[in-house]
Amino acid sequence: MAVITLKNNPYKPLPIGLFENIAYGMGDFASCMLYVGAQTFLMYYYTEFAGVNMAIVALIMLFSRIFDGVTDIIMGHIIEHTNSPLGKARSWIFKMLIPFILGSTLLFSVPQGWNDVSKLIYIFFTYNFSMSCVYTAINLPYGAMSASMTQDQKQRTILVLFRMVLAAAGQALIVNITMPLVNFFGADAKAWTYTFLIVGFAGSIIFFFTFLFCHERVQAKETIKNDGVADSLKCLFSNKYWLMLTIAFFCVYTADVTFNTVNIYYCKYYLSDDGLVGIFGTIFNISRLVVMIAIIPILVRYICKRNMLLFACVLMIISVSFRLAMPYSMNAFYAGSLFWGLGQGFAMANLYAMIPDTVEYGEYKDGVRHEGYIYAGASFSSKVAGGFGPVIMGFILSLAGYIPNAQIQQENASQAILLTSTLVPMIILLVAIIAMSKYRLDKEYPQILEEIKLRKQKDFF
Repeated sequence: MAVITLKNNPYKPLPIGLFENIAYGMGDFASCMLYVGAQTFLMYYYTEFAGVNMAIVALIMLFSRIFDGVTDIIMGHIIEHTNSPLGKARSWIFKMLIPFILGSTLLFSVPQGWNDVSKLIYIFFTYNFSMSCVYTAINLPYGAMSASMTQDQKQRTILVLFRMVLAAAGQALIVNITMPLVNFFGADAKAWTYTFLIVGFAGSIIFFFTFLFCHERVQAKETIKNDGVADSLKCLFSNKYWLMLTIAFFCVYTADVTFNTVNIYYCKYYLSDDGLVGIFGTIFNISRLVVMIAIIPILVRYICKRNMLLFACVLMIISVSFRLAMPYSMNAFYAGSLFWGLGQGFAMANLYAMIPDTVEYGEYKDGVRHEGYIYAGASFSSKVAGGFGPVIMGFILSLAGYIPNAQIQQENASQAILLTSTLVPMIILLVAIIAMSKYRLDKEYPQILEEIKLRKQKDFF
């Protein structure tokens, strides 16, 4: 759908109604069903039901996450060169509906009769197909589509709000229904296949809903870049605030993925109920939503984004401190779930809000805007973190003598589960705090923006 403009009148964006806002948010609901399902349960399924080596699987995930970051850049290039009447981003949502079902099912369908090497080869290819290819090819266009739906900042803010709320709902749903569905289907390896066949099918239907009722209104203008890739990368890595933020981005994501990956093991071996991961998800998502919807819009008037990010890291450190001090306490589990959700709410909202600020700083410093590279760098760091977290857990637990599906773990393995879900995230979050300690862009930003404005006025005249 083309942009409608009136002669001699400023551009007036076509309004996005409530139904279309919901339809857009449902895309992240569907995305979380696969992404969160894999992040929370896949390692557990591989070790406890497929019977493969944890450390080797963790290495496969790390390599795949690095490859996933590369496919982000490739998919971004493909989107920019897509010419379809369905929309250059929107069309990819439709194209990937069937692969989405296939990818979700294949992830949790490791053949039981195969030997270990064959299983690992199967895991390598299906994980990369599902997460690095299919998920990237549907989720990246979905995220990019918001820029083509409207150019109005208020409407974009509303779209992001619906996306965050429904993403939390999708995450809460998948962590709460997975284990009951697995148990319903017999609590064996095939039960996981049936469960994620249903998940994939449901996610595909929801994505079709997004495709059907969301529309691209804005036609992009072609831009010519005079600087090459090498020059762009040089500017990127000379952007000190982008580097600080990228390190913090990586650390927060790594801490979160490590914590979430080992969380189900902690629930099983310390609290004797792996189903408690669903309770954690519910508390986590409710507290995260409260922060994003009710608290941050008020605090942002008084507290800079950098300080709120530091506060987020402190909240998450408090969360794991509860668990470390009282590992068998349900009250500590509930309190930790609450504080982790509060911390994640502050962290994710502010990290994504700070990325555009580093674009302005780069333009102020070098005279060139590099939105694509800056966003690609942030996405790449989160993807690598997604693989690095399982590697940390896998190696620590393997070295400690973890035995898959054992009724009771040896003392070393039990201690490793606890330390990996508490002390390791704590150390990683402390690195994020150190990385952001000299971040001053929030204070400098108004002056930077004014300088950029003056430069453009001079160029115009």
